[in-house]
Amino acid sequence: MATNNNELPYRPYRQRKVLAAHARAVSCVKFSNDGKFFASASLDTTLIVWSSETLTKLSQLVGHSDGISDLAWSPDSTYICSASDDCTIRIWVASSGECRKTLRGHTNFVFCVNFNPQSNLIASGSFDETIRVWDVKTGKSVHVIRAHSMPVTAVHFNKDGTMIVSSSHDGSCKTWDTASGACLKTLIDDNKVPVSFAKFSPNGKFILVATLDDTLVSYAFIKSL
Repeated sequence: MATNNNELPYRPYRQRKVLAAHARAVSCVKFSNDGKFFASASLDTTLIVWSSETLTKLSQLVGHSDGISDLAWSPDSTYICSASDDCTIRIWVASSGECRKTLRGHTNFVFCVNFNPQSNLIASGSFDETIRVWDVKTGKSVHVIRAHSMPVTAVHFNKDGTMIVSSSHDGSCKTWDTASGACLKTLIDDNKVPVSFAKFSPNGKFILVATLDDTLVSYAFIKSL
């Protein structure tokens, strides 16, 4: 039953199953947009696609030569992209486990990836201090953005895919125009506390930023300023 302040009753989660299929540390796990599957990435260089319903392993994606830091599902749940310390991004067909494209261009560890809402572009951030925007169909780099002065820790598209937000250990968080690669705003000045994460809210009105001094900051994004 509900509490006095109309909160929903507390329903604790129970453990369903322990999934122990990776050989080294698991770095990332994310659900597909339709919720039917989830994928895990590991320092063992592989990804595993799992059934959300049965918790069974459906496929293991093998191809990277070094650990994987991040993964992203395309919004249509067709593809998975993976960011690896081998300096590449791979695009996988989620249903078959086939590697469709290997994206090369970064010169240091690739730390973060994100699909745009249309599933036709990928943004990647790297320890080489750049952001790259990739065409999913061709596998070619559309933009190379000299974004930061230290490793890029997060990249994320807004709700219509027209902007990208990025964060970095250099203490800055910036927004970028997807079409041109131009910097739109700097939300945190350089030489501040390293920024570990940044993401647009689902409605695109806010940006949530996390820093390594135990702080979360929410920014109201106003494009005209």
